[in-house]
Amino acid sequence: MGLVIVLVPANFPSDPHPAWEFYDALPDPVGWALVLYGVRSLRGHLDVDVVSWLAWVAFAVSVPLWFPQLNHLLVPEYNDDIDVSFQWMLFLPQTLFSLMLARAIGRAGELREPPDRFVAGRYGVLTWAFGALIVLPVVAYGGGVDGLVTPTLVGIGLVNAVFVYYLFRVHRRPWLGGPGPLEVHPVTREGRPPSQ
Repeated sequence: MGLVIVLVPANFPSDPHPAWEFYDALPDPVGWALVLYGVRSLRGHLDVDVVSWLAWVAFAVSVPLWFPQLNHLLVPEYNDDIDVSFQWMLFLPQTLFSLMLARAIGRAGELREPPDRFVAGRYGVLTWAFGALIVLPVVAYGGGVDGLVTPTLVGIGLVNAVFVYYLFRVHRRPWLGGPGPLEVHPVTREGRPPSQ
């Protein structure tokens, strides 16, 4: 749930003046605190030392960036002195965290006996996708390939949304610390008292 808070903006006020003076009602530091709690619960199930360290870095970066008085100075839209590459660098810990978590989950699924092909396949693809998200902005913005800017922005949103979806999809697996499959017991007509 923490990544949902990090990825979904809820800006207020709706029409700020000046245009950069808005806050996020779903603060990223709160999201990263939840992510850190979740990563801590994965210890003993996965090797998450690097993942945990990257989550702490992303948390530390997110705290000052919540305040618009600092954030607008680091956004090229509001500050002509800032290059897009600097903004990319600020979000690099978040992308590296997602890449390393996807890799850890995918490898764990692959090393299961028998292997969990669903997890290994989905998270293997996500690992490559996050690797692409590290490289594509460099090529699109740094290399001046304007045709890649829109696909890069779409890719960033899509890959992160798919990652969150699959985290929710696999969270019940016992080897990830989950409670196991959800057991649903149907209620039969015979089990009900006769209707009056």
